Amino acid sequence: MVWLVLSLGGLVLLAAGLLGHLDRAGALLVRLWERVHPPPPRPTTVSVEQLAADLRRLAALLERTYATEQPSKMERLTAASLAYDWVLLSACRTLEIPLEHDMPPLDSISRLETEAALASRGLDW
Repeated sequence: MVWLVLSLGGLVLLAAGLLGHLDRAGALLVRLWERVHPPPPRPTTVSVEQLAADLRRLAALLERTYATEQPSKMERLTAASLAYDWVLLSACRTLEIPLEHDMPPLDSISRLETEAALASRGLDW
């Protein structure tokens, strides 16, 4: 029985290769392999080190943007502060800090409270 399945599979691959559809047969084999041997689950959270590096980078970007007089300064500040807020909230979820606000944008007081909560848990950026 196994020999029959293997020989039929080989014939299908040969026919697909000859017809120029080897990519479809390959995709089918990959899906079959992943069904039999599923990949390990990926973590849903980002590492604390990566979050600290992102916060450091975004805080520096905010400072540089405040200091310059480039066109569209307000749009740049808005985008940078939204990104900073997303990473702050992601860090709170990773460190399991209860959140009052679960979506950005954060007002200045909420942002300061969130930064203080992260700093009290030992996150340094």
